[in-house]
Amino acid sequence: MALVLADLCDDFFGLLRLAERRGARDVFDEVVDVVRQGRRPDTDRLDALFAALGLDADAAGPGAGSRGAGGTRTAGGQEPPGGVPSVATGGGHVADRPYVCPLGVCPRAVLRRAGHDAPMCDIGERPLVTGR
Repeated sequence: MALVLADLCDDFFGLLRLAERRGARDVFDEVVDVVRQGRRPDTDRLDALFAALGLDADAAGPGAGSRGAGGTRTAGGQEPPGGVPSVATGGGHVADRPYVCPLGVCPRAVLRRAGHDAPMCDIGERPLVTGR
């Protein structure tokens, strides 16, 4: 599984610190600015960012072993039971809608942990929204 925009979103602050240490803050900011404008970054620019960070864009991303169906995972990085994206909402009800990018750009999908706030989109600087 290749590194994708969801990996940048998933470990935004860790990759930001890595970009600063590696002198790649300009390309990092360029990719983030494109996303904040509600556009998907060019694949070549995203690959260039991961290369500048010393990460193999063709390798599995951070936490790749914890990905569920379609990249869905819990906020704690665990795969949903049976790989089926669903969220227990209390009262015995289950919602099949994970939280997704509020900008509509990133393919990241996260299942909210019971008793916790909605997961955050650190790139968009706002909570993820309930998917459709």
